[in-house]
Parts: sequence; structure tokens; C-alpha cells
Amino acid sequence: MLRALLISFSLFAAAGSAQQASATAAAALARTGEARPAYERAWLQVDGAERRSYEFLLQHMPDADVGKVSPAALLENVRLAHSVRELVAWGGDLRDEMFRNYVVPYAQANETRESWRPEMVKKFLPLVRDCKTSGEAARKLNETIFHVVNVHYSTKRRRADQSPSESVEQGKASCTGLSILLADACRACSVPARLISVRWPHKRGNHTWVEVWDGDAWRFVGADEPDPLGFDRAWFVGDAEKCRDAGRDHRIWAVSFERTGDRFVAGWGPEMWGHDVTSRYAKAEQGRADAGVRAQIDRYFAANEKTQATFSFDRNLDAELKTKKGDARLRKLVWQSLKAHDSKLLQADHDKHLVRAGGKESPFTVKEVGDKPEGGWPLVIAMHGGGGVPKKFNDSQWRHMQIYYKDHPEVGGYLYCALRAPTDAWNGFYTDYFYPVIEKLIRQFVMCSDVNPDRVIAIGYSHGGYGAFAVGPKLPHRFAAVHASASAPTGGQSLPDGLHSLRFSFMVGGKDTAYGRRERCVAFAKQLSALQEQNPGRYPTKFTLVEKCGHGGLPDRDLLAKLVPIHRATTPSLWWKMTDTVVKDHYWLRSANPKPGQAVSAKLAGDALRVDADGGVLLEAWLDARLVDDMNQPLKVRVSPAKHARSISPAPSLRTLCYTMQERGDPSLAASWILPLK
Repeated sequence: MLRALLISFSLFAAAGSAQQASATAAAALARTGEARPAYERAWLQVDGAERRSYEFLLQHMPDADVGKVSPAALLENVRLAHSVRELVAWGGDLRDEMFRNYVVPYAQANETRESWRPEMVKKFLPLVRDCKTSGEAARKLNETIFHVVNVHYSTKRRRADQSPSESVEQGKASCTGLSILLADACRACSVPARLISVRWPHKRGNHTWVEVWDGDAWRFVGADEPDPLGFDRAWFVGDAEKCRDAGRDHRIWAVSFERTGDRFVAGWGPEMWGHDVTSRYAKAEQGRADAGVRAQIDRYFAANEKTQATFSFDRNLDAELKTKKGDARLRKLVWQSLKAHDSKLLQADHDKHLVRAGGKESPFTVKEVGDKPEGGWPLVIAMHGGGGVPKKFNDSQWRHMQIYYKDHPEVGGYLYCALRAPTDAWNGFYTDYFYPVIEKLIRQFVMCSDVNPDRVIAIGYSHGGYGAFAVGPKLPHRFAAVHASASAPTGGQSLPDGLHSLRFSFMVGGKDTAYGRRERCVAFAKQLSALQEQNPGRYPTKFTLVEKCGHGGLPDRDLLAKLVPIHRATTPSLWWKMTDTVVKDHYWLRSANPKPGQAVSAKLAGDALRVDADGGVLLEAWLDARLVDDMNQPLKVRVSPAKHARSISPAPSLRTLCYTMQERGDPSLAASWILPLK
């Protein structure tokens, strides 16, 4: 002890006299105990503003850091912080108090202590040298650094409060780890930054984000969640608003290195200080919350397939999908984002009136009938006759289909699309390559022409009628109604569930008598009627037989007046008889290996899912809060031939919702939880 006092006295003497040390410096050095000589030697190596910053760190550093964080580390932080302050345009405008508390410190919270500043200055300062304000620099850093170091959100990180190097080594971090990384990068570039954290009062979990000083005020931002519209826009603002009247443990806190006299209670360590900043978030706007989520979703769709496969959204958003209200909100935002993304990719072909899929392409014509209804246009896809004949004849049939059906604006507006067959030997629009063409056509119109996907109708006559009959049962989830004129069932057709209106009409008399369509249609219509009477739950589809006697009769030209107003259902109980290896989806079921002739029935009721399937079928149930009554409770799943049900906890995720939305291109067919059925 005597030796330490002698060393201390000699050091102060070298500086002039012990009295030359301020009371603040003396008190700060006194905290260092047996390590005081080393801290004093470092103290003597700086003077002026740098010495005051060094003293600030000594005065306010957590007790656990004394002796653990070396004098050299403190000196490094001080010198680099001051040197960078001289290089940036806004450095001279920073108040010293702001600079010392939110730029100089070597740590944000209770993360592992390490020397992060030198490397960050080297990597990140060049990115912001041309910025004019600290706010501009903070936005630039949030937009870029996570791609530079390849670190993004993941629940698979080792710990929540990781240091920058721990996050970089794994390439993943929690919201806290991302926030520490961003706040440190800001401080390295002389941008005042601090962590904000909260334990939610209205649901399980917590969240951490960053506030930065933009030159005039503190502004908040989600780490690695840049919003193109700027600060104070994030997915969590709606939740933050609910903290307004919460008790102390559930208020919003800003971490402070300086001892505030108020413990930081929303976080993780007992030696952290903070400020209650709840009032700043008390009047949140839903629009800002939605914009913050939308910015994240936009990033997902802009990423490549590999990045999308590991993309992680915050777990708070995943939890929101367990409620019907949360599902509706996020489903709407994902759909808006995908529509904006896909329309750019599809617009060129759409403007050319061309659809390409499965190695085939088809031209089409389109006309508006009436005024666009609220909710988007209904779409009528009209398929012409012909097939197996020269191109000239098929072209003439296509032209005739453009005027065949009468306009019915009195039932509301719609788009009338006359589709040209992909080939001249198409054999009735029902070959395997046709289904991708139809789905791509619908996607194009939905994305580029504001078509309502719940109001798509397929119609056709002759070979086009065969096509309508083929596509309706195989893709019933895509249509509100299907009408097949002068056609009959073809090989491999199955009976769909959930299709609102499947109508048959044909011409009797004249040339059509020789085709034998009347006899086949009548026989099939009787078969369908009998099935409906026997199994009304399994076969809810409506079938209508329309006859017109006389040569040249056209029984279906006015039928659009009945079809256009129909809306589809997308969440029925299912019976699916597979007919080919191409169509893998049927409403909320998917099969990786569809096989002709195999059948599946599936029914959701309350908290139970019952599936009966032929052996060898690989199935997934695409589920969400619209289908499952309570996503917070286990779902009882029984798949034949198992005798007992399994209890499975729903695990919805925003990434799954984005993936399925991109796969289906349809807001009503996307799911937040993919459940493998074994």
C-alpha cells in the first residue's frame, strides 16, 4: 500500500503537483484500487479534452471492468474517438457531454469487452466521410455494415448479448447483438449511439434497438432494418406504444454509460444505468410500424434464393402470426411487398400481351368491360377451339374467342382475356405444359393489372372447353368458377372440392350431334348429381347442365353474367385425387411426389387435423391462423394409418409466409406454417 502511494505521489509530482489533478480525476483514479499506478500512467499520456474523456471513462466504468479493461484499452478508445471527431463534418457540433457518454465508451452493455474500435474505424469511416450530418452517417452505416461483415439476424446465435467479433465470427446475431454492432460502428464514426431495450408488457419477450443522435434529436432505428423513408419507422412502434402506461419493469429504457442514478431494468446486467424514454414512443402510428416491417420484407424478396433460405425476421413478428389479427396484418404487408417486386419482373411480358412458362409461350388479348370494382378486377380467361389443325385455323379460332362471349358490364367490371394456345397440336389445352402457363398468366394479371385473385374464371368452347374442364379440377384453388362449353370429361380428370361453380354447356343439333358430346355430358352430369346427393360434404361444387336445342345454338354466350360475381373459397376441407406428376398443390396441401390415382382427404376441425392418404404420398399441410383455431395451443394431428393423434405445437414464421407467398403468388394461398405429414 505504501509503495502504491509513493508511486502515485511521484506521478502527480511529474505532472506539476497533486493539486493539479481535478477532484473528478482524483476520485476516478481512486476507484482503480491496486491497479491505480497503471491507470495513472495512462492518464499522464493525454491532456486537455482527451484527458477529460479518459477521466470520464474511469469515473463511470462498471466496477466489474476496473482492472479488467486495461488502461491501454481506455487510452486507445479516447485517442481514436477524438481523432475521428476531427475528421467528420459534424464532429465540431457535438456537445462534449454527448460525445463522452455516447461516442467514447468502449462498451454498450454487458457484452464481452474487446478492442473493436480500430478495425471499425478502418472499415466503416470511409463509408461516411462524405456525409454531412451524424444522422446521414447513421443511416448509411445501417444500410451497409451488416453486408460488409455478413452478419444478420438469427435465432441460432450462441448468445443474445454478443460482442461485435462474436457476431462476425458466427455471421448471425440477435436483435441485441445487431444493435451492439450498429451502435459500436456509429461510435467508431463519431455518431452518438445508444441501445434501447424493453420487456414487452402485453406479450412474452423483449426487444432491443438503437437510437442515434442526428444533430437535433435522438432518432430510433432497427439494427439491420433500414427503412428507405428514414428514422423512427420500425415494425415495433405499435408494440412500443403499449408501454405508455406500463410499470417500471416494462417501460422503454436507453442505456447510459454515465451513472444516471437510475438502474437500467429492461436489460440484462445489474450494473447498467439508463434513462426511461417511454414517452418518446407513446404516440406511435400504425403506418410507421407497417413501414418498418415492409422494409424488412422488401429485403427478403430482393435477396437471392440462398440468402432467403437463411433469412431471419425478429421472433416478435413470428409470434404475431399466431393471432388472426397479426396474420392479417403481416399477410397484407408481405403481399404488398411481393406484388411490388414481381410486377417489375413481369411487366415487360405483360405489356407485350405474352405469357411464358414451362418452355412455352402464349400471346393473349385483353379488354376492360365496365369499371374496376373495389378489390381489383375479376379476370375471365377464355380458351378457343381448334387443336390438331393448322396454325391459320387456330388463329382464326382465337380471333373468334375475342368476340364470342357477350359483355356484361351490368354485373360489375372485369377483364376479358382471350388466350392463344401455346401450340397448334395442344389437344384441348390439357397437356402437362399448360398448367404452368395458366398459373403464370394469372400471376401476371394479378401483379401487373390489379386482378383480384379470388375472382378468376376459366371458360372455353370445343377444345377450349376441354381445356377449361381440365384446368378447373386440377387447379381448383385458382378459380372462382369454370365453364366448359361443348366439351366432356377427358381421361384422368378428378372431381374437385371447394370450386364454387363448375358449369357444363353444349350445343345440340347440327354438326355437334356427331361429336357425341351431348351423351357424354349428360351422363357425367348425372353422375356428379348423384355423388353430390350421397356426399354433400365431400362434393360441395355446384354443377349446372345447360342445353340449347337447334342448329347453331349458342347456349353459353350470356353465362358470364352469372360467373363474374362469384368469389372462390381457399380454405375448405379437402379431397384430392391426383391425376399427374405436374400439379403439386391443392388448396392448403402440397405433395412433393404427386402420383396419378393417389387420393388424399384432409379435414381441420377445431384443434384437430385428420388426414387419410394413400401410401407413398409425401405431403405437407400449409397452415396459418385462418385455418387453425388457436395457434398458441398444440394441434392434434392424425395421419392414417396411425391409430393415435400426435400433438404438435404450431411454429409459424414470417419467413415461411414470405416463401409460400412467393411460391403461390397469391395472398389467400400463402401459409405461415409448413407441417410435414408423415
